[in-house]
Amino acid sequence: MEWWLVISLLFGGMVFLLLTGIPIAFAFLIVNMVAAYFFLGGIPGLIGTVTGVFTSITTFTLLPVPFFILMGELIFHSGLGLNAVNVLDKWLGKLRGRLSILAIIMGVIIGALSGSTIATCALLGTILLPDMLKKGYSKNMSLGPLMGVGTVDALIPPNALTVVLASLANIDVGQLLMAGIVPGMIMSFLYFVYVVLWCRLFPKEAPMYDVPHIPLKEKVMATVKYLLPLGLIIFMVIGFIFLGVATPTEAAATGTLGSFILALFYRRLNWEIIKKSVMGTVKVTVMIFMIIIVSSTYGEILAFTGAASGMTNFITHLSISPIVILIGMLTVVLMLGCFMETVAIMMITIPIYMPVINAFGYNTVWFGVIMLIALETGLITPPFGGTLVVMKGVAPPQITMADIWKAVTPYVIIDILCIVLVLAMPFLATIVPSLMGMK
Repeated sequence: MEWWLVISLLFGGMVFLLLTGIPIAFAFLIVNMVAAYFFLGGIPGLIGTVTGVFTSITTFTLLPVPFFILMGELIFHSGLGLNAVNVLDKWLGKLRGRLSILAIIMGVIIGALSGSTIATCALLGTILLPDMLKKGYSKNMSLGPLMGVGTVDALIPPNALTVVLASLANIDVGQLLMAGIVPGMIMSFLYFVYVVLWCRLFPKEAPMYDVPHIPLKEKVMATVKYLLPLGLIIFMVIGFIFLGVATPTEAAATGTLGSFILALFYRRLNWEIIKKSVMGTVKVTVMIFMIIIVSSTYGEILAFTGAASGMTNFITHLSISPIVILIGMLTVVLMLGCFMETVAIMMITIPIYMPVINAFGYNTVWFGVIMLIALETGLITPPFGGTLVVMKGVAPPQITMADIWKAVTPYVIIDILCIVLVLAMPFLATIVPSLMGMK
């Protein structure tokens, strides 16, 4: 069977099942089972597929996923993350656009720990949006940062989504975790610059308001009490990997242990918090592993039928520049992000994209970083990005979808600019792994 016909049948079947309302993981499972029966030799093919399921998830590289999720759940439910943000709020003082800047800071910290762009948006929208609107902030300056900063979540470690992408794309987990740091910092800086410049040009967009004076001693004490310990936890993950002291799995386990100890030290650890954290971890981990299972089967079917190699040969022999093809691939990801969740997009695209990337000889870590930015950007891309829908749900009734689209557009532009920067300057993604001696 021709490669294009195999891909069309697989993708068409998946789309049909999704339109019926079946969850993405189960839709893929059904398509994979049917395809395995017809393409892999009937019942023996199904048995082989089931056997391969265990191989796809019983790998050491996936162990950081539940650890990162549990660490984020503990820090969130114990309130340690919000305490750290409150400390940073004290240092901002009387600054124009301070709530918008605070939203960016909160998004980077909480998002990196939670690993969920949508959850971060919902939390920030619930906490900050009412206060922003009450203090006279425009819709652009209040809604925009709350949604836009979510893109950084996938780039700043520790982050489970990065581990999932690395596993699906067969990229070194440690390298990909480290590779996102510089692009994530650049993106956060551009958000900050945009907010500051916009507030200077249009002061009425973010009115000044009185902020209680906080003595320097109180700021320092709060920093030592709440911010430094949390910074130590993050160092136990990122720093240990960077210094070569621990593998990503060992660093994730160490960071999780540190989160338990820190929550216990602050007397924030009780059975209710442990129950919520563990249950949240189990739910998310099972969902992610289920998706990895069906995605690996999907990739095996593409490889066995020759669809992956056929498509790769077709694309590589086109009289089109490889960079143009790469841009087209990223455009597809952005479009899919308008109506699909990030992991689901990875599940569909990675088995198709990676053979092409390898055939072109591109650095897979570099591509992984670009893919992460594109995946998260898709979630905030009008008109149907998942984050936009969440924001509409937590926003007051007077906030329309048109307001949300207008507010998020500058951040979509910044994200696309970051994609262009990383495309044009690959060293932005590879410099940290190179400094660490990773090959």
